[in-house]
Amino acid sequence: MSELIYLYGIVPIQKEDQPFSDLTGIDEEHVLHTINFDQCAAVVCRVEEKDYGEKVLEEKTKDMEWVKDKAFHHHETLIKLRERTTIIPMKFCTIYQSENSLGDMVSTYAGDWVQLLDNLKEKEEWNFKIYCDRPSLREKVAEHDLTIKEKKEEIEGMSKGKQYLQRKKLDQLVDEQVEKELNSFSKSFHDKLSTYCDQDVVKKTWNKDVTGKDEEMCWNSAFLLPLDQVEGFLEEVTKANDEHQHAGWKFEVTGPWPAYHFVNLSKSEV
Repeated sequence: MSELIYLYGIVPIQKEDQPFSDLTGIDEEHVLHTINFDQCAAVVCRVEEKDYGEKVLEEKTKDMEWVKDKAFHHHETLIKLRERTTIIPMKFCTIYQSENSLGDMVSTYAGDWVQLLDNLKEKEEWNFKIYCDRPSLREKVAEHDLTIKEKKEEIEGMSKGKQYLQRKKLDQLVDEQVEKELNSFSKSFHDKLSTYCDQDVVKKTWNKDVTGKDEEMCWNSAFLLPLDQVEGFLEEVTKANDEHQHAGWKFEVTGPWPAYHFVNLSKSEV
């Protein structure tokens, strides 16, 4: 059977002959190589159709261990490539039938990709998460929130029967105030960090089953940072941990990563 083209990403035209040939491809046999086109280049490796053809992949992607192993390779390879050049990362298992079909796709989007590569130059993606101890925060809100205090005083003056119903409503009000505090505090700090970046995006939070942490994730975002802003950005996060850890807040930053959240590729592009 014939060979297919596995695409890792789009990079600027490479003047050096095969600068990534020291990196092993997803099949653990072929090495990475670049294909220069008119305005940009593709980082690819050859794969056998018998191993990576469409029908074969349909079966392999049902095996979660295989997916985990190969997706990790894809991610790690993109990290290594990002350390050497500006790259538009492609999704896991982006595969083309031939260089011609790859070339047709590249020629269609080359203009947009050149602009995107220019935008990503000398920048890094960093991911940022805030975790909180919700029970501890709820206790503080119940004790110190002015709205809650006023409601408690109001309830004290009611009859016993009314107090029971109003205390149930008070519990709901406490939960609402906690949620407001979580969102307000998290957004305020996100906005502070956004002064260091060119672009930012707020993502969906993960539950404890995914994070494996005792604390609840209450904020999840990504920032595209110019290289000269990274140090200040990281210092802000360190400072926040020092100042707010005692109150049950934890700030976590990871990176640098390929610009996964800032390439905005449509399905037709991959």
